[in-house]
Amino acid sequence: MKGILITVILTIVSTLSFAQKTSKDSIIEPFKIEDRLISGLDIPRLKLKAHPEREYYQKNIYKGAELSVYILSSETALNEINNFPIDEFVYYINGRADIETKDSTKLTFYSGDYLFVPKGFSGNWTNNGGNKLHLELSVISNKRGDSTKTSIAKNPFLLDQELLSGIGLTKHNSTTYKNIIYSGVELDVFTEAEIPTKKEISENKKEQFIHILNGSLTIRPINSQPQTYYKGDFFILPKGFSGSWEVEGQRLLRILKVISK
Repeated sequence: MKGILITVILTIVSTLSFAQKTSKDSIIEPFKIEDRLISGLDIPRLKLKAHPEREYYQKNIYKGAELSVYILSSETALNEINNFPIDEFVYYINGRADIETKDSTKLTFYSGDYLFVPKGFSGNWTNNGGNKLHLELSVISNKRGDSTKTSIAKNPFLLDQELLSGIGLTKHNSTTYKNIIYSGVELDVFTEAEIPTKKEISENKKEQFIHILNGSLTIRPINSQPQTYYKGDFFILPKGFSGSWEVEGQRLLRILKVISK
C-alpha cells in the first residue's frame, strides 16, 4: 500500500477532486461515500509507473477544502517505506496487512480494523489480498504538516477498540461524550457520542470525515432535502455546511471522526 500510495496520492491529490460547490448561492451538502465503493466496485485500475505489472486500483472519492478520501486496492505486494510523508487514517476493508518496522517489530492488521499510519513511519508493508485483492479506505489532510514536527507514534497502530466499542467514554457536557484517540502532525482522530437530540449547525468550521458506529443521524441542509445515515455509513460534513443535525440512537449516537489540523 504505502510505497505506492506515497507517489500516487501526492500526485493525484492536486489533480483529482470532488467538485465541492463554493459560490454564495450553492447548497453545501454532506457527501456520502457510496456502498458500492466500500464493496470494492467501480474502482478504476491504474498503471503504476514503478510496478506496471501490478494489479492496482484507486479512486479519489472526495477532495474538499481540508480532507481527501481514497479507496484503493492491490494484489499481494511488498512495499518498502522510508519516512512516510503524511499522516493517514485507514479503514482496512479486505485482506491483511503485515508490517515489519525498522526496529524489526512485526505488526498485523485485518479486515475491519481501523488504523493510523503516522508521518515519518519507516518499514516494510505487505498487503495480502483476501481472494487476491486487498481493499482499504484512506483519509489524508490536503495540507502538509510542519516539517519540524515529529509524530508521537512512530509506527502504524490500531485505534482504541474500547472507545470504538463505546466503552470508557468521557463526558464532555450534559448531552455529549468526546475522546481524542490520537492527535498527529496532520490529522486528529476522535470518537464522539450524544443523546438523541436536534441542533442547528451554522457554517461548520472544520471539514469532518464521519463514520457512524452506532445509531442514526439525519442531516438537513438549508433549502435542501434531508439525508439519513445509519451504522456503518461513511460521509463528509463539508466546511461551511449549515443546516440541522438530528440524532437517534439506542441511548447514544456514536461516531468516529477525522479532521485535519
